Formats: sequence, C-alpha cells, structure tokens
Amino acid sequence: MLDSTKIKREIARLYDKDPQDWRVLVGKDRAGFYDVLISKGNKGWQMKEYQVNPYKFVGLGSRIPNVAARSLTTAEYPFGLRPIDLNGMKELANLIDDPRTMSDLASRFLNEKPVSFREALESPAILQGPILQSSSPLEPLSMAHTRLDEKLRKELQRIVNKEFRHTVTPYI
Repeated sequence: MLDSTKIKREIARLYDKDPQDWRVLVGKDRAGFYDVLISKGNKGWQMKEYQVNPYKFVGLGSRIPNVAARSLTTAEYPFGLRPIDLNGMKELANLIDDPRTMSDLASRFLNEKPVSFREALESPAILQGPILQSSSPLEPLSMAHTRLDEKLRKELQRIVNKEFRHTVTPYI
C-alpha cells in the first residue's frame, strides 16, 4: 500500500508520457470513503481516500494487476485533458443556455484526442474528463480486489481514527 498522493504522482507521470486510453471511476464505499479506480490498458490502481476538509484528502492505494480497462467503466470517451481554443471558448459561451447544443459541443470536445499536461497548458482552457461517478459502492473486480479493498478500508480507518478523529465525530 502506498500513500494516494504518491500514486497520483505516478499516474500523472505515466499519463504525461501517453495520454491515450485512460479510464477513471469514482464512488463511495459503505464506510463513506471515496474509492477511485484508474486504468490504462492492463494497468490499474485503486485509491481509497477520506476527505479531511474541502482542500485536503488523505488516502491509500495500490496497483491492481492485470485489469482490463473496459472492466472498470463502459465510458464512451476515455479520460484525458483536451485543450479548448479561443473559438471553442466563444462557441461555449454562446451555447451555454441551450442544453441540446451544449451536449453536442461537449461530445465534439470529447472526441478530440487527450493530450499531455504540457500541451494542455498551452491552451486558454482545458476540458478534463470524463470521470464517471457511481452513486453506489463500486463492485469488486475479483476476489483479490475484494481483499485489497478491505485491507485499504481498514488501514485508512485506522489512520483517520488516529490522526483525524476530530473530523469524524460531531461537536458537542
């Protein structure tokens, strides 16, 4: 198990090398922790995080071996950063009140190939995503994943109880 911040750095480094075919799925488990599943090809990661405050998350995670990207999500579009040029920004501003046309424009943006962080930062705006959000706990991918999920939950609960207990209980 690793600190989720280290895993995010590793994923960012790998994404920057090859921004194609990433998938991201987020949900909450029964304990209220955020589950984040990320995959690219047969590489996968799970992170379990607790939101300490609006600006800080604490969490743990691990690689998930031999995961099929499609087993995480059936998203039509892969996750990524997509630059939006000035013309796209003007079009976006003009269509903001028309949901149907806005949906078409979003689809057009999402059809663009994702680019690296460096390339994305050169544009006036960046579309990030899609990140699929599940309203129910995420389903385990395998028995090994079920064991990993339980191990992450127990260790994160221990950390939260030890270091952030004041955020868990209501004030009296």
